[in-house]
Amino acid sequence: MHSEPNGQIERRGVLRAAGAGIGVLAVSAILSACSPQKPEGDGPADGTAARGADTPIDTLTLALPSSVSTLDVSRESGILNYVVACLAQESLLSVGPTGKLQPGLAESWKQPDATTYVYTLRRDAKFSDGTEVTADDVLASIEAARNEGSGLAYAWAGVASVRATGAREITVRLTKPDAAFSWTPTPGTLLISGKAFLARNEGKVGTPKSLLLGSGPYRVTSFAPDDHVALERNDHWWGDLPSVRSLKLSFIPDAGTRLVAMKSGSVDGALDLPSDEARTWESAAEVAYTGDRSVVALAFDTARAPFDDIHVRKAFAHAADRAGMTKGILHGRAEVASTLVSPDMWGDLLTADAVDTAYGKLPAWDFDLDLARAELAKSAHGGGFGLDLTYPSSGPQLGKAALALAASLKELGITLNVKETTLEQWIADLLPGKKPLQFLWYHPVTGDPAELTNAYLDGQATATNLPHYANGVVDKALAAARTTVDPTARGAHLMTAVTAAAADLPYLPLWWAQTATAFSKDLVFEEPGPFALVGPWATRVKKAAS
Repeated sequence: MHSEPNGQIERRGVLRAAGAGIGVLAVSAILSACSPQKPEGDGPADGTAARGADTPIDTLTLALPSSVSTLDVSRESGILNYVVACLAQESLLSVGPTGKLQPGLAESWKQPDATTYVYTLRRDAKFSDGTEVTADDVLASIEAARNEGSGLAYAWAGVASVRATGAREITVRLTKPDAAFSWTPTPGTLLISGKAFLARNEGKVGTPKSLLLGSGPYRVTSFAPDDHVALERNDHWWGDLPSVRSLKLSFIPDAGTRLVAMKSGSVDGALDLPSDEARTWESAAEVAYTGDRSVVALAFDTARAPFDDIHVRKAFAHAADRAGMTKGILHGRAEVASTLVSPDMWGDLLTADAVDTAYGKLPAWDFDLDLARAELAKSAHGGGFGLDLTYPSSGPQLGKAALALAASLKELGITLNVKETTLEQWIADLLPGKKPLQFLWYHPVTGDPAELTNAYLDGQATATNLPHYANGVVDKALAAARTTVDPTARGAHLMTAVTAAAADLPYLPLWWAQTATAFSKDLVFEEPGPFALVGPWATRVKKAAS
């Protein structure tokens, strides 16, 4: 999760941008959230966030920076896939704009013991075709997610059974305790459709012909890959009907064309604008920047030359002017990253002071070409070498960062060939062992650091561990975190994994980013939090209050 769209390491097949190991809430935190509650974004204004008026909006057209080849997130899981699918489909639980676990199609949930989760379905949920959402539909959707061919199957691997234990009750039992499972029945790894629809369209869900069936606030009416997705308001939705009746999401990969479309009135705004582009929109639209907890990093394949040599990895680390990238390329709309997990993701587990202390001890890898040259001289590749680094067309900032790195590496005798490719091809290539050097561009879809650590640092996560990284201390800490209930203790285990991995440098974290959204000045996007687009985001687009 991004986003792409918001960053993106989008996940393809088993890679969600990869995220295997959906995050967690400790049991104590979960139980406090199990009673029915109003989702974030539907409560009263807090006096600080912009609020719009409940004025009908007949048509809204927004630009997206890349296309998607399918609407089925089990086949392609980039942030833009979720931007579309989460308008039409829902999960048992949802993730609010700020990353809190909350009700979805399940109005309440409980955890009677360490391996059992019970979800009670809301009575008023209907699919966009008017049929009631039943327990059988939920079971069929979970079965589809668990299917061997699904890119979401990894998240359900520890499930022993899923059964309807009542007319509106679903019970999931795990083979062993796993604190991370709390987040599994959320949009990142479960989107619910009708049993009959799934059977009728097996292998074709999310195509231009079959589209999607869901219970969300919108229904998809047309989909043309490389052009657009059109949606209409679902008047059967159980929530408050959104102001926007018709929504068109236009795929416009060229930055100049997007801006021209905005200035001409062809679009009303854009989502997931690269920060280096967003500045040019500020005269034509209201641009909002939000820290989205996404990370951009370089993934070194530690199982093959030249990156099986720690000195080569250190040479790259010292050759990367990360501070210069955040200032010159991202215009200050990012922070130099010291690890994959953004500091804000520890909120439910560790205090800010504890995180700051731990992060302050991580290797800094200062930009210093003399140190880089010295490290390379210690390796078996002191004479230099050449290799490729590919970035998606939807992430021009990644391309600029790669070119800056290439310029520094050239002084060390290393030739880095920077290549642009389509987002779809980049996702398809984002697999362990595919290339010795890859960009990791990830947008979290949960509020827990385990979403990143379990996917990218665990030696057993063979489908998502891009560097083929394995460290016994890291693996032991992650295993302990999975079965630990106390939030602070669990956070300590995860921080041990992060700290131990940092010294090995399987990834070079470049920056934690901000995402930009732009809307015409007569519109307001309420609560644009870090997880705003992994949910029914269009329900929060309103006319600006007069």
